Amino acid sequence: MAKKKFKMPSAMILLFIVLVFVAVLTWFVPNSVMVTDEETGENTICYNASFDENGEVITDFGTSPVGLWDVFIVPIKGFANGADVNFSILISGAFLAILNFAGAMDAGVGALLKKFNGKKLILILLLVFALMGTVYGSWEELPPYALVLIPLFVTAGYDVLTGVFVLFGGAVIGNMASIVNPYSTGAAVAAIGNPELSLGTGIAMRILLFAVLYVVGAILIIRYAERVKKDKTKSALYDLKNINTLSAKSDVSQFPEFNKRRIWSLIVFGVMIVIIVLGYIPWSAIPAGDQTMYEVVNAPAAWLGEHVPVLGNLLGASGFTPLGDWYFDEFSIVFLIGAVIVAVINKMSQADFVTEFVRGASELISLTLVVSISRGISLIMGDSTSGMSITFVYWIRNALENIPAWGFAIGAIIVFIIAALFIQSTSGMAGMMMPILGAIAMALYAGTSIGTEGGQMMLVSAFTVGVNFMASGLYPDATKMGVLELTNVPYPVYVKEACKILVPLLVAAAIIIMISPYLGLVK
Repeated sequence: MAKKKFKMPSAMILLFIVLVFVAVLTWFVPNSVMVTDEETGENTICYNASFDENGEVITDFGTSPVGLWDVFIVPIKGFANGADVNFSILISGAFLAILNFAGAMDAGVGALLKKFNGKKLILILLLVFALMGTVYGSWEELPPYALVLIPLFVTAGYDVLTGVFVLFGGAVIGNMASIVNPYSTGAAVAAIGNPELSLGTGIAMRILLFAVLYVVGAILIIRYAERVKKDKTKSALYDLKNINTLSAKSDVSQFPEFNKRRIWSLIVFGVMIVIIVLGYIPWSAIPAGDQTMYEVVNAPAAWLGEHVPVLGNLLGASGFTPLGDWYFDEFSIVFLIGAVIVAVINKMSQADFVTEFVRGASELISLTLVVSISRGISLIMGDSTSGMSITFVYWIRNALENIPAWGFAIGAIIVFIIAALFIQSTSGMAGMMMPILGAIAMALYAGTSIGTEGGQMMLVSAFTVGVNFMASGLYPDATKMGVLELTNVPYPVYVKEACKILVPLLVAAAIIIMISPYLGLVK
């Protein structure tokens, strides 16, 4: 009888194993607390201690063992604790289902293919797929685009790899930056469990990261494409036989018509992204004369509530969260309103709207469960003032006291690249590693100019960069391998050429993460 081949457990199972492991640690690792001096603001760790009901420190406290009941109840508490994150995930999935039902994304890509060619087409499509990656982590839905993109690039004088690089390279760039991606950045923030973190923390760093990676990626991909166009022997596929250019499948007409409704649907989507980014930018940190940009950007809402109270009350101006203070709830509100507007624009029936809305949300239920378990791990570990996490902070700070920010950034990226060889799920890895690594970041940067939140957001960006460099860029996942198999492009050939693009992207990303704390971009 043949032995069963080992199969890697799902992200949820792996995460629960980590949960059990952390629970076991509570029997051996003592509790500790962090005390803040009210006058100086200085944080001091009291090792092997706890707080009593009056907030007084109890020394020689020992451990806080977690039992079997706790192991099964913390994911439930984690679901409630992470309700805002979970709802944002479900609502974003619902919105994308509505948008795809309307055919807006496919129609938009089809219109670009009909209108542009050459370098312009590369630049525009690379940006489109990068935006899809950075906003909602686009990946599994990419292969259908290959059926048209690749033959069109071949017809334009390029090769199959050019189309592959534009398609997957753009998505990798976007996913590495993950400016407002709720499935990677959002999941990592949720797993760390620091209430001071949001999708807005460190957004300036991620915007810079996206811009730099896009420019570097565009230069490298266009350089390869133009070299191939000028001399076909320069193609990495030149000596290979049976390369399938998918020419028989090259039919731009298969895309939906780019009509006014779909145009307006995409405009709504674009406005939504702009509003979300505006909501997360830390405006209070940007000076504007005698005040800050916080007062400037929020002046219209304040004026409306003061001078036109009827309209202000109708729009709910009094309950509006000021731009710069947004969290996951506001993210959800924008996507919920967007889903309704897109449905109205496309005249969806009530039945279709409800069906697609529920279907889109249901496809991400597993992700919300992953977030819940990761939140459960954080609950067992403790919070920023008390728990086993503070003990790890104490030990790690003593061991890594003199490590510079750049060393932490490089080390974190390397750790996530290696981890991505075994776990390709960004949400799963975030849940397994972020509670502990988040504590390390707090240990290293609490009380410094970078701060706890700054250090943890460096970690989050190191996570999105490292994981997507390996899992999306190089690892032989089903999405990428499906397209390579379809085109008969050997995987080793792809890896060799992809590394010429991905390695410079990785270096550029590492540099951005390393210098961001010194530029004040991580808060």
